[in-house]
Amino acid sequence: MTHKTQVSRRADLGKNFLLLAALGLISIYLAHRFPEMEKGTDFPEFYAAAKMVNEGLGHKLYNPAVQQQFQIQYAGRIGTYFNHPPFEVLFYLPFAAQLPHRAYVLWSLLNLGLLIVIARSLHHYAFTRLGWQALLALFLVFPPVLLNLLQGQDSVLLLFFVVMSFAALNTGKQFLAGCLLACGLFKFHLIFPLALILAVNRTKKFLLGFLLFAAVLIVISMAICGPGFPIAYPRFLLALPNLPFSGIHPRQMANLRGLFALLLPGSKSASLALTIAASLLLLSVAVRERAMARKRPQATGLTFANAVLVSVLVSYHLSPHDLSLLLLPMTVISTYLLSPHPVSMRIRAILIASLMILYLPPLHLVLLALHSYAYAGIPVLIFFLGSYTELRKGSLAV
Repeated sequence: MTHKTQVSRRADLGKNFLLLAALGLISIYLAHRFPEMEKGTDFPEFYAAAKMVNEGLGHKLYNPAVQQQFQIQYAGRIGTYFNHPPFEVLFYLPFAAQLPHRAYVLWSLLNLGLLIVIARSLHHYAFTRLGWQALLALFLVFPPVLLNLLQGQDSVLLLFFVVMSFAALNTGKQFLAGCLLACGLFKFHLIFPLALILAVNRTKKFLLGFLLFAAVLIVISMAICGPGFPIAYPRFLLALPNLPFSGIHPRQMANLRGLFALLLPGSKSASLALTIAASLLLLSVAVRERAMARKRPQATGLTFANAVLVSVLVSYHLSPHDLSLLLLPMTVISTYLLSPHPVSMRIRAILIASLMILYLPPLHLVLLALHSYAYAGIPVLIFFLGSYTELRKGSLAV
């Protein structure tokens, strides 16, 4: 073994040690703060739902009164409702055997582990000159990711499945990519538009994988909730906006719905009409972009990144921590900007400015404090338009 190799290995060991130390400190901090944060986090809603299923009450999963009863029993308070498809409970079920405090810490550790896998996976396609440890460090300080960890939410889990689908597509495993993307259907309002865009110009294997696994998840959901699930769940979602603690706040959604809710606060019908029209327009642009990339398979990374951006913008519901999904397009597009591609000064400036605004904490902290987080959708939209404009030039080689 050469001296250079030994030095390199020692450096890697040092990086890994520092990384593990940082992750350990984060875990200790979350564990220490949980008793104070418990009444303000979202984790109890998932924990209570898992407890309901664990105790054989899956058929009452979408009964608001029963959900509240379990939240009071295990969290000592009433919070937002569990409003995701039943199969998601399976991710939380192993943690329901633990006390809430310990379950939250274990869930946080799982999220940190998923972030490691995400960083290592994206490292093969972006920032290859940096170690994956550096990429992970950048991910950990992204405000939506921190929100996800503090809230005990599932956005990092969703990001994991999207990144794994991206990696599978890049290796030509279309059927697997479809299956992996379907795993994220616990947030179907984000996954359905993404699947629609990605299905354009794909082989039938991608769509087949997505639809088959979606069917499996429906069967699992019916096994959890009973045969009445296809009626009970939509009925619950329709009633949700009128329930207390619904957790639906359009002004806090960094998407088209949130932007129009802020711009037209007195007219829900006009806001809804504009949201639908703008969403259809963006989806058509994204689908056209996929068609444009047919003769440029090297543009797969950027078109996937843009598809994620559009899916975020057109989603009907979006929480601040859901912007964790932006890590994929931000990483891919940043890598492109650092590569020797001829990007016009104007487009480069637009992309870098919107990227920095989205990544750095001030925007998120200020908008959350003002209860106007929907304005964060503006740099997301600009980021997409800049990337789309560059792709149209036909000069990309991602």
